[in-house]
Amino acid sequence: MENINLDMLPKDGERLLEELTAGNMVVTRSKNDFLYILDDEKQFHLFTHTTGAPGGGQRQFPKDEKHTAMVRKLADLSDAMYLVEFDKKLNLYAVMYTAEEAILDMFPSENRDEDGMVDFGLPEETVDGD
Repeated sequence: MENINLDMLPKDGERLLEELTAGNMVVTRSKNDFLYILDDEKQFHLFTHTTGAPGGGQRQFPKDEKHTAMVRKLADLSDAMYLVEFDKKLNLYAVMYTAEEAILDMFPSENRDEDGMVDFGLPEETVDGD
Protein backbone atom coordinates (compact mmCIF):
# COMPACT_ATOMS: atom_id res chain seq x y z
CA MET A 1 0.00 0.00 0.00
CA GLU A 2 1.47 3.34 -1.04
CA ASN A 3 -1.47 5.49 -0.16
CA ILE A 4 -3.07 6.69 3.02
CA ASN A 5 -6.68 5.61 3.32
CA LEU A 6 -9.01 7.69 5.48
CA ASP A 7 -12.47 6.69 6.64
CA MET A 8 -14.93 7.85 9.29
CA LEU A 9 -15.50 5.59 12.27
CA PRO A 10 -18.47 5.37 14.59
CA LYS A 11 -17.80 6.67 18.09
CA ASP A 12 -17.44 3.16 19.49
CA GLY A 13 -14.68 2.31 21.97
CA GLU A 14 -14.56 -1.38 21.04
CA ARG A 15 -14.22 -0.53 17.36
CA LEU A 16 -11.42 1.92 18.21
CA LEU A 17 -9.51 -0.87 19.99
CA GLU A 18 -10.14 -3.31 17.11
CA GLU A 19 -8.68 -0.91 14.57
CA LEU A 20 -5.64 -0.25 16.75
CA THR A 21 -5.07 -4.00 17.17
CA ALA A 22 -5.24 -4.35 13.38
CA GLY A 23 -2.28 -1.95 13.12
CA ASN A 24 -4.23 1.09 11.97
CA MET A 25 -4.14 4.63 13.30
CA VAL A 26 -7.27 6.13 14.83
CA VAL A 27 -7.71 9.89 14.92
CA THR A 28 -10.10 11.50 17.35
CA ARG A 29 -11.19 15.10 16.92
CA SER A 30 -12.60 17.42 19.55
CA LYS A 31 -13.22 20.87 18.08
CA ASN A 32 -9.84 21.71 16.53
CA ASP A 33 -7.78 19.33 18.67
CA PHE A 34 -6.61 16.12 17.04
CA LEU A 35 -5.41 13.02 18.86
CA TYR A 36 -3.60 10.34 16.83
CA ILE A 37 -3.59 6.92 18.48
CA LEU A 38 -1.37 3.95 17.64
CA ASP A 39 -0.84 0.56 19.27
CA ASP A 40 2.58 -1.12 19.03
CA GLU A 41 1.47 -4.26 20.94
CA LYS A 42 3.26 -3.15 24.15
CA GLN A 43 2.20 0.49 24.42
CA PHE A 44 -0.35 2.99 23.22
CA HIS A 45 1.25 5.97 21.48
CA LEU A 46 -0.77 9.19 21.48
CA PHE A 47 0.17 12.28 19.49
CA THR A 48 -1.71 15.56 19.89
CA HIS A 49 -2.00 18.57 17.62
CA THR A 50 -4.19 21.66 17.59
CA THR A 51 -5.01 23.05 14.16
CA GLY A 52 -2.71 25.96 13.33
CA ALA A 53 -0.27 25.27 16.16
CA PRO A 54 3.41 24.95 15.21
CA GLY A 55 3.96 21.78 17.25
CA GLY A 56 2.23 19.06 19.15
CA GLY A 57 2.82 16.60 21.92
CA GLN A 58 3.10 12.91 22.49
CA ARG A 59 2.63 10.40 25.29
CA GLN A 60 3.00 6.67 25.68
CA PHE A 61 1.05 4.41 28.00
CA PRO A 62 1.47 0.71 28.77
CA LYS A 63 -1.24 -1.58 27.41
CA ASP A 64 -2.68 -2.51 30.77
CA GLU A 65 -6.30 -2.64 31.88
CA LYS A 66 -6.36 0.95 33.15
CA HIS A 67 -4.92 2.53 30.00
CA THR A 68 -6.92 0.31 27.65
CA ALA A 69 -10.09 1.56 29.37
CA MET A 70 -8.81 5.13 29.02
CA VAL A 71 -8.21 4.71 25.27
CA ARG A 72 -11.61 3.05 24.82
CA LYS A 73 -13.26 6.05 26.57
CA LEU A 74 -11.73 8.46 24.03
CA ALA A 75 -14.44 7.41 21.57
CA ASP A 76 -17.13 8.83 23.87
CA LEU A 77 -15.21 12.03 24.55
CA SER A 78 -14.48 12.95 20.93
CA ASP A 79 -16.62 14.85 18.46
CA ALA A 80 -15.61 12.51 15.62
CA MET A 81 -13.33 9.53 14.92
CA TYR A 82 -11.43 8.58 11.79
CA LEU A 83 -9.59 5.48 10.64
CA VAL A 84 -6.22 5.90 8.92
CA GLU A 85 -4.76 2.92 7.07
CA PHE A 86 -1.23 3.49 5.83
CA ASP A 87 1.95 1.79 4.69
CA LYS A 88 4.14 1.39 7.77
CA LYS A 89 7.17 2.40 5.68
CA LEU A 90 5.80 5.94 5.38
CA ASN A 91 6.99 8.71 7.69
CA LEU A 92 4.60 8.73 10.64
CA TYR A 93 4.52 12.53 10.95
CA ALA A 94 3.77 12.87 7.24
CA VAL A 95 0.88 10.40 7.66
CA MET A 96 -0.54 12.42 10.57
CA TYR A 97 -0.16 15.71 8.66
CA THR A 98 -1.84 14.27 5.56
CA ALA A 99 -4.70 12.79 7.57
CA GLU A 100 -5.33 16.06 9.42
CA GLU A 101 -5.31 18.10 6.21
CA ALA A 102 -7.75 15.67 4.58
CA ILE A 103 -10.09 15.78 7.59
CA LEU A 104 -10.00 19.59 7.63
CA ASP A 105 -10.69 19.70 3.88
CA MET A 106 -13.77 17.49 4.29
CA PHE A 107 -14.96 18.91 7.62
CA PRO A 108 -13.48 22.40 8.10
CA SER A 109 -15.54 23.28 11.19
CA GLU A 110 -15.71 21.64 14.57
CA ASN A 111 -19.48 21.79 14.16
CA ARG A 112 -20.65 18.88 12.01
CA ASP A 113 -23.99 20.61 11.31
CA GLU A 114 -22.17 23.61 9.81
CA ASP A 115 -20.06 21.33 7.61
CA GLY A 116 -23.17 19.84 6.09
CA MET A 117 -23.21 16.74 3.96
CA VAL A 118 -20.22 15.85 1.81
CA ASP A 119 -21.33 14.72 -1.65
CA PHE A 120 -18.99 12.26 -3.34
CA GLY A 121 -21.25 11.81 -6.39
CA LEU A 122 -20.18 12.35 -9.97
CA PRO A 123 -21.75 15.10 -12.06
CA GLU A 124 -24.53 13.85 -14.26
CA GLU A 125 -23.68 13.25 -17.90
CA THR A 126 -25.93 12.23 -20.71
CA VAL A 127 -25.17 8.97 -22.41
CA ASP A 128 -25.97 10.17 -25.93
CA GLY A 129 -23.91 13.38 -25.65
CA ASP A 130 -26.87 15.76 -25.32
